[in-house]
Amino acid sequence: MRGDKLKVLFFGAAAILLMPLRATAAARAIQLRMAPAKAIREGGVATVRARLEPAKPAVGKTVSGAPGASNASGVMLWPYVNGLQWGAAEKTGPRGRATFILPLPMPGAATIQVSLRPPTNIGFPVGQPLPPGAAASNAVTVHVTPRTFAAVKGRRHLVGADVEPWFTPLNAPWTTAEAVPLCGKYASTNTEVIREQALWLDEMGVNYIVEDWSNNLWGKTQWKQRPPGVNQLVAATTAVFKTYARMRKEGLPTPQITLLLGLVNGPPTTTTAVNEEMHFIHQHYLRNPRYKGLWLLDHHKPLILILNILGPAFTAGKPPIHRNAFAVRWMAAQLQATPALAQEGYWSWMDGSVRPMPTLRHGRVESLTVTPAFFNGGGWLATGARPRAGGRTYIAELRWALLHRPKFLNICQWNEFAGPAKQRGPVKVARSVMDCYSIPLSNDIEPTAPHACGYRGCGGWGFYYANITRTFISIYRHKTPDATLLALTSPAPGKVVKSGSALIVRWSWLGRPPKEFRLQLDGQTLAGQLGANARKFIISAGQIHPGPHTLTVYGVGARSRYRLSITHLAHRQAHLIPAASRVTFQAKTN
Repeated sequence: MRGDKLKVLFFGAAAILLMPLRATAAARAIQLRMAPAKAIREGGVATVRARLEPAKPAVGKTVSGAPGASNASGVMLWPYVNGLQWGAAEKTGPRGRATFILPLPMPGAATIQVSLRPPTNIGFPVGQPLPPGAAASNAVTVHVTPRTFAAVKGRRHLVGADVEPWFTPLNAPWTTAEAVPLCGKYASTNTEVIREQALWLDEMGVNYIVEDWSNNLWGKTQWKQRPPGVNQLVAATTAVFKTYARMRKEGLPTPQITLLLGLVNGPPTTTTAVNEEMHFIHQHYLRNPRYKGLWLLDHHKPLILILNILGPAFTAGKPPIHRNAFAVRWMAAQLQATPALAQEGYWSWMDGSVRPMPTLRHGRVESLTVTPAFFNGGGWLATGARPRAGGRTYIAELRWALLHRPKFLNICQWNEFAGPAKQRGPVKVARSVMDCYSIPLSNDIEPTAPHACGYRGCGGWGFYYANITRTFISIYRHKTPDATLLALTSPAPGKVVKSGSALIVRWSWLGRPPKEFRLQLDGQTLAGQLGANARKFIISAGQIHPGPHTLTVYGVGARSRYRLSITHLAHRQAHLIPAASRVTFQAKTN
């Protein structure tokens, strides 16, 4: 497609630039239009709209396909910032158009281009250079301004997120990810990705991250027997420490860090190997003055987690875990099925219930784990798994957390993005899928590209779950004691429905109860006095005509400080605004 041309429309800068296309000699110059706007703040996003012009057919040739068809549709476009691949690649739509939401974590100039050519390293493309001689769009330069972040407070009620550092060549690839992160398909050692994630987490109000090492020593008896892939996980974790230390030196607060080790999570290791691993961690991280203040403490002692799904029976008669350097907490999973472990002080990685099991310590709730979706022991495809349901599952668990207010509230999880490959022939995927399966049957909350294609379908959740988390934490910390989180959970944004058919509308809330609910379609009231206990409304057949529609639910008498945007991390409003949630969807005749 040597004759293809790219037009990029950029929204989010303060100037208008007209620049020629850098492509083949046959390509014509095109213009770049930029709408004036305020400068982008560090960690914010730039929205870029690109248009790929159809390739001209050779002399004597015609374009095949239906009337109006374009050979510019369905083409993968790759965004680059400062000459390096950055952000999720997108396919062009029917008119050759694609939209990119690009987070920008580094202050200074950010020059953006879009190209047909992917980087050479397609497995972990983020941070890889634009191939030499590759055709690219005209360039736009955005100025990213530094900003000050307030340190996250709330020592009595800490919120943490489980983070996977396993996107490395010898560990987890992106081939089966259910969605594509907004930063793109990154390696866990990429410091700009780590920085952007830290900026998001801090702004959301997250106090700490749990770097997941729970699979490091499967079947090994000593730490020195660890395979080469584990060294890549260590390198990724070290990159987090180094990046956080650098950010703090710049005056930027970051979450604190702890680790989740594994004793029994698959083929078991030994307590001796775990003790050796803990000694390694103490030497490399806790004794390094550069990382001072980064480790999560409990009663002035470094906190560390150890996964042991078999409980105390497995450790009986074995060499004890050394506790002189760490405050050790045991972790299991599915505590709704093994409540005795919670009574023994075990935390949970994930429970299979919208009322997850609280863990008590000294008569108070110490830990509780929430998640946007879950399985209950049999995997994502087994009976009892509960999907995201547009946020209903997550909000139900967060309501439960508000009742218990643990000292450590754990979110499972930030970024697993891995699942089983499709099987050919009559063999079916095992029902015991324990990682991610699809967008509904997964529990990641890291912002994703809303339209990019994952392994089992296209689309993503954008900033939706990050904004639910941010709004909840604000309520949880009593910063907005009179606030409400209200979310329309069905239909999904952008959903295509059949016109002339009934449509089920659902919503969820937490925080201050609304007095009643009001529902509008395209600005017209459908139902004006839905009771305080209402969670569902059915729009009758005939009320939805073909075309685009906007559906809005209002919580009467309730207020909020955040809007549940998909395209950006919500900003705290200076004043309370009406609690409302809206989605746009399409209605078609067939």
